[in-house]
Amino acid sequence: MIQILGKSLKMFCFGVIPFILVSGGSKCDVNNSIIEIGTCSFNVDGSLSFHIDGAAIFTSSIEEDKDGNKIDKLLLNFTTCGVDQIQKFEFVIANNKKKQHGVPAGVYKIKKLDHLINNFRGVYGFADLAGVSELPYFVKSGDITITENYTDNVGGKLEVQLENANGESLKVKGSFSADLKI
Repeated sequence: MIQILGKSLKMFCFGVIPFILVSGGSKCDVNNSIIEIGTCSFNVDGSLSFHIDGAAIFTSSIEEDKDGNKIDKLLLNFTTCGVDQIQKFEFVIANNKKKQHGVPAGVYKIKKLDHLINNFRGVYGFADLAGVSELPYFVKSGDITITENYTDNVGGKLEVQLENANGESLKVKGSFSADLKI
């Protein structure tokens, strides 16, 4: 009797409990398994006003154009996960390659895009805001301030104006501390 009870207990502890723990994962695209994940906090004003808190990650790369000029690119990615909706902001900061690696601290103004992004230097971004509009919003004006840029963390603030194809605009203002995407 004790052997049957012992085998049943082992089966439950090593078979059923891990299955329950693994199957109870998040349905959001935000990777909650990283202990130290960057954060963002934004106020959004427009036809709807709301506040967004979420995760912030970044990637940094060096690209070379056809003329051999090197460009540092910093991709900032902000994601929030609500009950039924995922809201996402992405910004690309492209800067001429300097002696130091990476996009240095400073203020980066939004530049108007009248052509393809080849040889682009400046800031470009978009937002996909579920629950606000089915259309994506694209950055129209404003700036992003990088206050600190380390190999594994980028911090700063932004104040940008976004607009969708219907002419609806949103103003986004807030701060972030983004961790390196693993």
